[in-house]
Amino acid sequence: MLNMDFSQRLTLPYDPSRWQASPAAGVWRYPLEREQTESGHVTSLVRFEPNARFPEHPHPLGEEFWVLEGTFSDENGDYPAGSYVRHPPHSRHASFSREGCLIFVKLNQFAECDRSALQLTQEQGLWLTGDHGYRRLPLHRHAGVSTSVLDFPDGGRFPPCCYKHGLEILVLDGQLNEGPTAYPAFSWLRFPPETVPELEAGQGTRLWVRTGHLKPAPVVA
Repeated sequence: MLNMDFSQRLTLPYDPSRWQASPAAGVWRYPLEREQTESGHVTSLVRFEPNARFPEHPHPLGEEFWVLEGTFSDENGDYPAGSYVRHPPHSRHASFSREGCLIFVKLNQFAECDRSALQLTQEQGLWLTGDHGYRRLPLHRHAGVSTSVLDFPDGGRFPPCCYKHGLEILVLDGQLNEGPTAYPAFSWLRFPPETVPELEAGQGTRLWVRTGHLKPAPVVA
């Protein structure tokens, strides 16, 4: 197991030395949280070298990914940078990349009843603006779990409130700051329930954000 105690605060600044080879040639993993080595709850960055392929595999409790760089592909289509895709529980696919790509992927984290498939690009999405200095792109919402992208073109304060059921952030672009600590692109942060984070986004920062999904559970060694 890796980082599966959801009651603990976890902040991982991006470190390129943490990449690991996967079972498929030319496919590399950067693990963030993992229940088992090749199954169960997984969150990671995955990099495909040009023309790399990963064999067909199932998603018992779904798969979702955001394409960070390049174009990710499977038998259903091509997904360029800025794409958000959800494959529902019990789906399966074989994935590849002709030009190479980098994705942020979460496996086996859907509710069994969440059966909706989704393919969305940031250009197709409806960006919402307000008086808070950032734009928000809603991606998905189900049973109190909300996923979105926040865009801070001029920088600004991350929404200050109590995140009753936790908060998870991936820095897509730019830099997120917490006091003197800086989190560059591809850094990952996870805050437990009842957290009130004090975060500041730099100019041009974009964040993938999920709320409402962390409920502490007993940790099994």
